[in-house]
Amino acid sequence: MMNRSASIGAISPRLLVAVLVAAAGTTALAGNIQVIYTKIPGHPTAAVPGCVDITGAPTASDFRALEDLIMSPDGSAWIIKGRTQLGSELENIMIKGSGTTGAMFVQEGQPILGGAADERYEFFGSGIGAFNTNNEFAFSARARTGPTGSTSAANGQRVLTWSTGSGFALAFKQGDVIASGLVDTTVSGDETFGNSVGSIHILNNGVIGSQDSTIGAIATSRRPAIMYSTPTGGGTYTHAGFHQTGVTSIGGLTWATLNANEFFTTPDGAHWIAEGRIGADTATDGVLVRDGVAMLREGSTVAGSGLLMGDVFQAAILANGDWVARGRDITVTTPSTLAPDFAVRNGVLLAKTGDPITTGNTELWGDTFGAVAANQNGDWVLMGNTNAAEASNQVVVLNGTTVLAREGDRVDLNGNGLPDDNAFIGRANNTLVAFDANDFALTNDGFLYFIANLVDGDGVDLNSSPLFGTPQALLRLSINPGPTCGDADFDGDGDTGTDLDIEAFFACLGGDCCATCGNADFDGDGDTGTDLDIEAFFRVLGGGQC
Repeated sequence: MMNRSASIGAISPRLLVAVLVAAAGTTALAGNIQVIYTKIPGHPTAAVPGCVDITGAPTASDFRALEDLIMSPDGSAWIIKGRTQLGSELENIMIKGSGTTGAMFVQEGQPILGGAADERYEFFGSGIGAFNTNNEFAFSARARTGPTGSTSAANGQRVLTWSTGSGFALAFKQGDVIASGLVDTTVSGDETFGNSVGSIHILNNGVIGSQDSTIGAIATSRRPAIMYSTPTGGGTYTHAGFHQTGVTSIGGLTWATLNANEFFTTPDGAHWIAEGRIGADTATDGVLVRDGVAMLREGSTVAGSGLLMGDVFQAAILANGDWVARGRDITVTTPSTLAPDFAVRNGVLLAKTGDPITTGNTELWGDTFGAVAANQNGDWVLMGNTNAAEASNQVVVLNGTTVLAREGDRVDLNGNGLPDDNAFIGRANNTLVAFDANDFALTNDGFLYFIANLVDGDGVDLNSSPLFGTPQALLRLSINPGPTCGDADFDGDGDTGTDLDIEAFFACLGGDCCATCGNADFDGDGDTGTDLDIEAFFRVLGGGQC
């Protein structure tokens, strides 16, 4: 066999790092997680791309917050809502990106369409907005009266659209008349959009769906309502009510309210979902509706699970009409125990509290699900807590078969494939959530985008400076299996990760493979004896993944 010192001495400096990491027994990398943005002061991933000052001149800032994530139906574009460190008059931003890179989309303090001279963006709607399948985007924002200060414009609530060819355009604003489809207790047809229009989404034909809890010129008992705004040419729209509190019914029971930011339509206009309350019985009024039919009803059994629906915390409809939701059972077993959680897709149970996180696993789902996401191929992911030890009891599971990420997993900040960054998914206080609720998006081409919190090996949150919120990061991973690596017991003697395995591996690279040895194409990519094979070998030797 080759002399071990000679084989290691022949490794390039870049690969020697891998050898030393493996020898130190450092915690493994978390699969193929890619880091897009973080809040770590001074780190390249914390730099906000495309920041400008109040005059529009380029300036620099780190992220202060990474708050919400929206993905286009085809997975080719995403938007993240966040904050800069530039102060309260330049803070709110949206970054639009693709893959692992993005650029400034809109920023507080810059001019906004639809008002008097020198009106500026102040902040963006809590529901952000949505893409259609043409990758056009619609969103809501609030306008202020000038470059500085916080005085909202008289018609400050704006709904805008964006497309590659046309850029930004004003669709409608606070005070515009909703001419039809709403019923008031007195005069109908004079109702107006209020200052908190949400659930903004654009269909492929340019129609914009919305929800408004602040409709003007209407009795409070007749709002909220959900609306559709139809383009009529020349940048104008007609607005009509679709479903309305106190008027429209579901299964014979009238809407008691329609929840904010929970009404969405498929881009082709064929299907829609909404959440709210129907009827007067508060024990059974909570409901998730798809196409006018209650899919989940408070007090009713959830997908044959034996659980009774108490509340829905998240629901989404995909471009093909599939829907997912997560919620909680109606009953609390003891004063100190939360009710069981559930997740469903198209009315079929995905998982519930107490189920194995993967088939046959002794690790069981706990009492809190934090996110569910799906793609149009039938794949789904669920994030929640388990009965594992506190420091590693929050997981992300694919299709009920594969753990994709876990609290405590190491993250590769610099993208070199080595566990040399001292960054992990989690919090300094490991009883706090490791992953952001609801901020998960699963694309048809097999990428999961999500927001997680980061901590270092000394238990210090990798947060912004000054501290703000939680130590968030925007991450991405592939759900598709990569190359199949060989075994760390390379020489096949039953002892894994020994000097003999290292010697046998390098001997095999040199063409002298023992009868029980693995393959010199260690990473299984079809190319034998490359640097990638050596890197993969030492990752696996150190307890990592291929």
